[in-house]
Amino acid sequence: MSKVKEFVVPTITLFAICLVASVLLGFTNKVTAPRIEQIAYETQQNAMKEVMPDAASFGEGKAMTLENGITVEYNSALASDGSTAGYAITSTGKGGYGGDIKLMVGVDKTGKVTRVSVLDQEETASIGGKLMSQESFLNRFTGIAGSAALTKNGGTVDAVSGATKTSTGLTDAVNNALLCWQALNNGEVSSNG
Repeated sequence: MSKVKEFVVPTITLFAICLVASVLLGFTNKVTAPRIEQIAYETQQNAMKEVMPDAASFGEGKAMTLENGITVEYNSALASDGSTAGYAITSTGKGGYGGDIKLMVGVDKTGKVTRVSVLDQEETASIGGKLMSQESFLNRFTGIAGSAALTKNGGTVDAVSGATKTSTGLTDAVNNALLCWQALNNGEVSSNG
């Protein structure tokens, strides 16, 4: 009987602890999920306003899978008269040092990048992460149309020494946003770009 007791008591105790922990985690998730969702929505809205500051409002978000397999999300940036002034595009870039880099990229109706805002990244804080908080680097993409390329690849965007992979990931995300704009405009790049 003592052998059974040695087995049953710890099993029941462990089961009770797991049950209580599961109920508490479920309750915590139920309470915090709406707030987390609200914060994510506000972050997205602020990023859209940052990259398309002249937009009066934004259309409903839509998703598109590009030919390269990357899925982007986009919102029409609407002028005060209701016409489309451009797009706020949530884009992911491959090739960052710490993994994928997620950006909000504003692209105006002529196909030029208006501004770039970092949404999510896992770059090292001292190099790549620091780079993405520098407006001077992010502003290098402003005004680019068609596609962006680093100077080492014959492009116009200078990579930062020591953060080449981060620069590559950012450039890839901007290019994916520009590919989205081209797809939305039937592949026509403005002659102004």
